[in-house]
Amino acid sequence: MRSRSSADESSDESEYVGSDLDDSAESDTDLTSVNICTADEDGDEQPCDSTDDEAISPSEDHPPEYYHQQLETFDEQEYTKQDYKDSSTRLLDRIEEQWNCCWKYLRKERFRDYATVSVGTLHTFFDWLLSQRRGKGGRIRRGTKLASSLGTYWKVFRLVYERATTVKLDGKLNRSMHKVLRKLAREHGLKKVGRDKACMYVEDLNQVLQTNLATSEKRYPHGRYRIQAQLYLQLGGFTANRPQALLSLCYQHIQVTLLRDPEGGPHRVLLEFTFEFTKEFLGIKDMNTFPLPEVIFDETLVFSPHVFLLGILFHDGAFAAYNLTSPNELSKLHIAPGRNELRLHLNQKLRNVPVFRKAVKTLNGWTISDTAPLPYSTLLPWIRSLGQITGFAEVTRPYSLRYGGGKAFNENGNVSEAMQNLMMGHASIGTFLKHYLSRRVTVDTQAVVRGLQPQDALMRAACTMSRSIDRRRPRRLTPEQSASVNEHPKVISLLERREKLKRTHGTKHLKYQELNRKINQERQRQRHALLQSVKERWEYEQPVRDVEQQLDGVEVKNDVDVIALLPVQKELVDATLARPGLSIIEEMCRRNEAICAVMRYCGIEEGGGNLSRTKRSSSHITLTSKSEDLAQPNPDNEALEDAKVSVYKDERPTICFLCLGNDKLPTQSRTYSFHTSGDLSKHFKRKHLQHIKEGDQLRCNLCRVDLEDEMHLRRHAHDVHGTVS
Repeated sequence: MRSRSSADESSDESEYVGSDLDDSAESDTDLTSVNICTADEDGDEQPCDSTDDEAISPSEDHPPEYYHQQLETFDEQEYTKQDYKDSSTRLLDRIEEQWNCCWKYLRKERFRDYATVSVGTLHTFFDWLLSQRRGKGGRIRRGTKLASSLGTYWKVFRLVYERATTVKLDGKLNRSMHKVLRKLAREHGLKKVGRDKACMYVEDLNQVLQTNLATSEKRYPHGRYRIQAQLYLQLGGFTANRPQALLSLCYQHIQVTLLRDPEGGPHRVLLEFTFEFTKEFLGIKDMNTFPLPEVIFDETLVFSPHVFLLGILFHDGAFAAYNLTSPNELSKLHIAPGRNELRLHLNQKLRNVPVFRKAVKTLNGWTISDTAPLPYSTLLPWIRSLGQITGFAEVTRPYSLRYGGGKAFNENGNVSEAMQNLMMGHASIGTFLKHYLSRRVTVDTQAVVRGLQPQDALMRAACTMSRSIDRRRPRRLTPEQSASVNEHPKVISLLERREKLKRTHGTKHLKYQELNRKINQERQRQRHALLQSVKERWEYEQPVRDVEQQLDGVEVKNDVDVIALLPVQKELVDATLARPGLSIIEEMCRRNEAICAVMRYCGIEEGGGNLSRTKRSSSHITLTSKSEDLAQPNPDNEALEDAKVSVYKDERPTICFLCLGNDKLPTQSRTYSFHTSGDLSKHFKRKHLQHIKEGDQLRCNLCRVDLEDEMHLRRHAHDVHGTVS
């Protein structure tokens, strides 16, 4: 969405007006070379007239006909229309489609013409829009709940009108519509107050970071995902950048430098992040660079982006110096006398490789893509899930980090208003006040009015997300609650229809399969509604029960299941939470051990009951032999040997030979025994054969043989390892 659509709207961007020649003595772009020959009366130099053939007919790569054709074919409309992001264009297209559907449904096609727009037609359109309960394909819509959403629809429609007519909507009509929107909000029961913008303060961020490291409730397909989540949370909190700007970081946007401490301390590792892909409107923004110096003797490494980013860089072999492969080599470096820095350049071949990358499924499970960036749709549920596991009542979102960081900048006396606008990418402080500042007052107004000493710590605690932490808060339905949705009247009706269809057409009929999908969708919808109801009841009833139990003398227990961590995850947690060293040498050892733990974790798969396995990446981003050794988990040799005997000797084994041969999986996942050989066959088809793509290199790591194609793999599985497919 563009940031400035009318004068009465606040803006998140400034209009691009080009560069001002008076801003500096020199211009970064030399458009032409001018010979200075004379001076005018004021002493200013003037360009001389030249009649040389070279000046009249400069050397060009294209003949005049090339530019003549440009003049004739130039489409000026392409450059005079408003410039929107793809996501904004889709939103405008959706409202325009709704506008056309409305008048088609009402059989008033003449009102589709924007020249007929009036208060009456707009009232009818938005009334129709708010009444819609079905979307494309007959899908049930959630409906509009908030008055602010109706206001957003109105703003988008104004942009649609402007895009179609090239003029803004009449100001008088705009003012009249405010009354119409209020009336419609009352008639449709829209809430006036929406959700508050939950700010993730540093106290809250600390809780989420520790949860991400130490929880086993949240299992990622690949170990690197947990490291990437940790790094994203750190950078999001420290820079307050938009999610997409962070996810678009590539290695070319990172500079690692060994910097001399001007106060005489040890050399510090300085990380500099240049955010190129910020929100743009009417031109390209200047890139912001955030320098983050290393903190020596930090109380905790949970907040250290140096540990987690350097772990990723060393794991990827990203440094240009071929022998800079581990933190131990980093500790040996020094800055020569007379210099203040030593730049640690990254490999130019990795310039366009994203730091945050997605995992893809292969024959053996999950592997990290070489080039595909991590999508926002993958990150969003991570942050939500971590907030739920931490125990927050509020829903955590990636933008919670931006809200919290922006508020910290705003309250800090060392950050000027201009610097805050620069860091946040805002045209003015008004954008922050209207769209980012929480509606919760964080000042001890009682103390201010009465002239008392403000209780700052208590007020801070009252405004954080951490005040609501309760790990007993329900996050999912119990099996009994989930099964209860089959008793809902809508589900019962659909099940009865399916039974009749089964008797008349059979289970393979298209109508039967379509009805199956509708039943599953309705069940999911009812489960979601039931979970929301369970959560709302718990929020009211559980505190009442706690009070009653305390007054009755009953001890209140926190019943939280504790699940054992993977050995390599325990090493990561222990290294990150280690206490600061007593000397510089001990502190450097603490940092290096934490970086090595991150390197190990980037090379493993977490596995889990519902997670696939991964294949060793054959990408150009490879580990050195030393870091490859670090990436190996510590398996139980006896269990592995017993499993190998089974997959070779048993006629119909129950252990998957592909999982067993994947040394990146935890031992428990590698040696997992299915209930029957038939269950193993289902697993083999679903988790391995299904993800074979054309051109994949197939290999049995146990037998150390390459396989030509899928049929060769199936034959090998049957003849050598007794796995039927």
